[in-house]
Amino acid sequence: MKTPSWRKGLLGKGGYWQNGYWYDLHVERRMPLVMPMLDEMLAALPPLGEDVSVCDLACGTGNAGFSVLSAYPSVRMTLIDQDADLLALASAKLAEIREGSTLLQATIRADGEAIPGGPYDVVVASLACQDIVGDVQGPEAETRYELLFQGIFEALNPGGHIIVADYVGGIGLYRQLKAMERAGFIDVDCAWRQNDFFVCGGRSPE
Repeated sequence: MKTPSWRKGLLGKGGYWQNGYWYDLHVERRMPLVMPMLDEMLAALPPLGEDVSVCDLACGTGNAGFSVLSAYPSVRMTLIDQDADLLALASAKLAEIREGSTLLQATIRADGEAIPGGPYDVVVASLACQDIVGDVQGPEAETRYELLFQGIFEALNPGGHIIVADYVGGIGLYRQLKAMERAGFIDVDCAWRQNDFFVCGGRSPE
């Protein structure tokens, strides 16, 4: 296999972000707030007991799931991503803590349909929602966020939680929180924000 040019990785917005190994090597250097954001995501979670069902949505290389499993190794973890190579990398990473995570290769769409593999007690979405919603702005972005949150809401057990760790994209954080409320979530709030990066969440009614 031919090695691509190294110069693509030198460009300000360039790089090989679809390569999971390259991503993990560079994400903290290129986006230094990502790792503090994951720490804040973990701190925002309620305590997770044995057999709590957790989904790492659009998991990528599994950094969010790894953080959760490191802190709460008895949870039942499901990894969802559309990329088989990233799923394999995430699975291997989590297996350093414990074998047995469920892998689901699926494309998540912002269409209001329940995300697969549920019901879950917790869904974590790290750098995932903006990617799923796509490069849209304004009212269309608000609609897509609401539909995505509806799909997550439909996959949660009563009293289940969504925790989102992301950065501001097509709409601001306030409008994302309002979209979460329109999707049915209660106790919606922001736990942490620095520059464009944030952690927010909500809970489904019991």
